[in-house]
Amino acid sequence: MNLSDEQKQTIAQRLADGESIADIQRLITSEFGVAMTFMETRFLLDDLNLDLKEEEPKPEPDDAVPAEAASSDMSASEDAALENGSLSVDIDKIVRPGSAISGTVTFSDGVAAKWYVDQMGRLGLDPDQEGYQPSESDIQAFQTELQAKMQAPGI
Repeated sequence: MNLSDEQKQTIAQRLADGESIADIQRLITSEFGVAMTFMETRFLLDDLNLDLKEEEPKPEPDDAVPAEAASSDMSASEDAALENGSLSVDIDKIVRPGSAISGTVTFSDGVAAKWYVDQMGRLGLDPDQEGYQPSESDIQAFQTELQAKMQAPGI
């Protein structure tokens, strides 16, 4: 995609203001009139040598588990949180453009994200919180719940 210097400056300024890749993707679509996927937008930012604004690290709580003590298996607290239904998956009644199926998920820590499965069967996730990475146990629980919902009658 060829951008004018003004468009490049607009994108650079928005990134400096802390906007996410998804925000830049919406900007390109709405103001520049070009539809781009999330990955195409990410590649464009890379080609322009633009970086996302670094999020200030959050202080760790006193009772945080050291990294070497963490494992890929669900901890007792994560397992209990998921059993209490704090992870929820919903399927959109109206599918997002470019998707075969789409919806929302709220992870056990309360962070929400939009998800979609494209025409090629690839799963994508667009979290509301920039730079968010769900825990491994949340990812596993999300995929299990999504699979169960997709196999339900009427889908």
